Amino acid sequence: MELNTIEEIERAIDALPPDKVAELCAWLDRHRPEHPEHVAASVFEEGLGLFGHPEDAALLDEVVRAAYEERCRPPRPSPEL
Repeated sequence: MELNTIEEIERAIDALPPDKVAELCAWLDRHRPEHPEHVAASVFEEGLGLFGHPEDAALLDEVVRAAYEERCRPPRPSPEL
């Protein structure tokens, strides 16, 4: 039996009895690479932070930058002096 498409492979797996599916899963676990070459990035790795859209993340970055600049400014002299 030759399986050439994902659909054919899926149909073949669906036709397996439960004990053979368990055996297949165990085999896949044993042969899974420790460090997959391509892993989907999380929203944090994509630079989206807690937001789902880059524009929202950029706005938060801008607010944080402005707050940091304000904090790093030397204090103004008191008008009472």
